[in-house]
Amino acid sequence: MKKISFSLALILFSSLFLLAQSKNTTIFTVFTSAGCGCTGSGGAPMTFTTNDQILSALQQACNGVNFIVWEGTRSTAYDEIQKKKDNYDGVLIIGGIDGDYRLAFTGLPTIAVYNLWEFMLHPYNLFATGEIPEEAILMGGTDYKDVKILTAQLDRRNLCAPSVSENMFMDLVYKIKLIQVIKDLKETRILMVKRAKDEIIAAVNYRGDINQSFPQDHNERYLHNFKEVFGAEIVQVEAGEFYETYKKINIRNAEEIAEQWINGARKVEASRSEITKTARGYLALEALREKYHCNAVSTHIRSVSGSGKLEDRYNPGLGLELGFKTRGIQAVCQNYPDILISQVLAYLLTGRTSMLGDVIYDIYNSVEIVLHCGIPINPYEDERRIPYTIRTHAESPVRDMPEEPGSSTGITAEWPVGEPVTFWEIHSLNRKIRLHTGEVVNGYEIYTGGEDLDNVMCTAKIIARVDAKKLREQHLPSLYGIHTNATLGDLRQQIKDIAVLLGFDIIESDR
Repeated sequence: MKKISFSLALILFSSLFLLAQSKNTTIFTVFTSAGCGCTGSGGAPMTFTTNDQILSALQQACNGVNFIVWEGTRSTAYDEIQKKKDNYDGVLIIGGIDGDYRLAFTGLPTIAVYNLWEFMLHPYNLFATGEIPEEAILMGGTDYKDVKILTAQLDRRNLCAPSVSENMFMDLVYKIKLIQVIKDLKETRILMVKRAKDEIIAAVNYRGDINQSFPQDHNERYLHNFKEVFGAEIVQVEAGEFYETYKKINIRNAEEIAEQWINGARKVEASRSEITKTARGYLALEALREKYHCNAVSTHIRSVSGSGKLEDRYNPGLGLELGFKTRGIQAVCQNYPDILISQVLAYLLTGRTSMLGDVIYDIYNSVEIVLHCGIPINPYEDERRIPYTIRTHAESPVRDMPEEPGSSTGITAEWPVGEPVTFWEIHSLNRKIRLHTGEVVNGYEIYTGGEDLDNVMCTAKIIARVDAKKLREQHLPSLYGIHTNATLGDLRQQIKDIAVLLGFDIIESDR
């Protein structure tokens, strides 16, 4: 008897998704048939993978997943999930789903698996849309609103070439892992260090004209919705607590961190005292992160004291990139929870860190420019690092005088030319994810004018070949903001798949 091979699936599983689970993912599992389509014509199969063999293979391939197999009737499975929905992270249905479609629309992330060479009873269009067409021959029924369904296929009669059967199984394992990723998102706790008590969340991101403003309840709606769609917590900390924590950081510890950053750089243009100040700020954020048990960080703090004095100026980007992100902790230097949760999601999916940046579209050179004060030096899913330069900060009024207090720090690095890159961001209030892809190019070959490209606007830049005109026509700062994430590699399909299981619409802005 043939069995499904899962050796390649194990490799896929371990290489694509790198963060260990803090607790097992629980998936409600229903086998709706024996899996061979042997009723009626055709007879029993010559070789066949049984339900028990499928379950065993999945258990071996999906470390950290508990498959809770429903032993009752199919008609009672839906009610069981509704009674105990908080006990499950997702639903796995293996076999036809004829009759009661509700089982696929529980509101939990769901994978519906078709057994090849059974009668095709999956309503694939309904799985994709949740809507039964008005012109359907069968009358009645209902529409379904919680559409969080991915589909998969298994060759349990083993009629396909072994490599094809293997690919089917690997695809199922990959999609099960997406449910694990969503479970991990629920465990995310974001440390948000604010400049002011009444700071508007993402205020710098969303821009409009003089007649537009944020709703009075924007923060409350934002925080409630963020918790509802991701299950993630945002822990808000006032600036004063950061200032007090900064004072308590041992300067010798900050000097040791600064020395490590300096020794790792290809070039250093900022002063040692400013780098040490940044390192001390990083250690203060780390102390607050540990105090509040957070695993992601955002901050709009730009001073170590709140005094308003130039010598107290502080920009956190260098510490976020060299301190947090090299340790697998995602962090952004402005309080944009959607951008940060996107970065957390990218890391859970691929082990890759992402860059937050403002967007510029140059339609004559057909490129997109993403620029900011920080850029990951570990954009790969492994231990590789790219060379970096420590510079003064682009927004400092004394950026050209590195020995002056308040010149602060920034970072410059170049991601590899010729590599694909994904630009994307989550919009939680609208329940949408926007994305497009491009290819990293050498900006120094495009912009050859008299001014040094490194000194134009922000210190860190990614420049990529895209359909800039098409993308620019969709640019609407009051809806989509002026920032995005850049993640090395083509993540299009993974983001599209995770969007389905989150219940988000996907906007492929380049298609």
